[in-house]
Amino acid sequence: MWDNQTVNYDLVEHNWPEFWLKNARKIFPGIKSLEKVHEVLDPKQIVVLGNHLQGVCQNDEFIEKVDSYYNSIVPDRIDTDDWMIQRFFTIRIVIPNQAKTGRLLQFHKDEWTGNGLGIKTLWTPITKAYGSNSMQIMSLDDSKMISNKCKLEEWSFDKLQTEAQPLCNPVTLDPGQSFLFEQHHIHGNVNNETDITRWSMDGRVLPKGGVYHRKLPGGYFRFIGERQTTKKHSIADKKFISYAGWNSNWSGGIPLPMQRATINEYCSKNDIQINDYQFENEFLDWYPALEQFITSYNIDGIVLCSIYSLPEDLQRTKQILQSAVDNNVELHFANELCTVSKQEDIKHIERVLGFRL
Repeated sequence: MWDNQTVNYDLVEHNWPEFWLKNARKIFPGIKSLEKVHEVLDPKQIVVLGNHLQGVCQNDEFIEKVDSYYNSIVPDRIDTDDWMIQRFFTIRIVIPNQAKTGRLLQFHKDEWTGNGLGIKTLWTPITKAYGSNSMQIMSLDDSKMISNKCKLEEWSFDKLQTEAQPLCNPVTLDPGQSFLFEQHHIHGNVNNETDITRWSMDGRVLPKGGVYHRKLPGGYFRFIGERQTTKKHSIADKKFISYAGWNSNWSGGIPLPMQRATINEYCSKNDIQINDYQFENEFLDWYPALEQFITSYNIDGIVLCSIYSLPEDLQRTKQILQSAVDNNVELHFANELCTVSKQEDIKHIERVLGFRL
């Protein structure tokens, strides 16, 4: 059901062209139509517009709309009731002759960009997609053949583009249609030689049990209905520390500055001021330091890089989470944008970790 398949959806209920035009005009009121945006904006302004629209993907209106949209398509096309949706969507704006401005998307497959083969892609054109303005995609059999030859013969970048393009076909869709494909389908763009700008929205689904590779459940993916923690904290009434460690399979290879960069960005967005930067001694995989910080240091909150920084042993993780709730110490997980401060929060973490392979 996800092997280069077209899906029709209710454009009245899920009116993406209207939604994105409205949001584009908030920053550039002169835009009259999505298809002719290139006649109003230059390439640098297109970049500004794209960044603005990526921000829109994080607001409540978009999240409500995209949750409803995915709920109308996904459940009948996967074989599990538990699944996650991509947290931050990608809005693509493909202007005519985009190759001239360095905006051409090379041929690739999403398996090469860190996506596990259990992930499913739902590609939604927002404007009419056809010919050279559309995504060009290869059949599954041809994708496997090209992938094998590329690796065996160590092709150059140009060789891959040259060999892939003749085997790809444009996806032809109107607004009200979307396209389903897998992570091992090779796809990309050719130079847009039509006279319209093509807009599209990329999003992915992770059914429970699916291989996700680098795209972590809870971080890259969220549950339908899940919302980011919006609590605000300040040093005046809360004492926070950060915590880093290298004692899980995930965190073992992540240097301290990278962990703290993720933590610091989260703290900045949530007005959290750190009193001290703490860490776990390496190889102590029962996490004695974290346990001590929770029970004995008279602090109100701890910011960790990720829920995947917690022990590999799920029972030990549950003990630590329960101890935090019992001791009124909030645990914040920067990568997953969530907190644990009450019993139901533990259930959310357990559900996310249930996707872990």
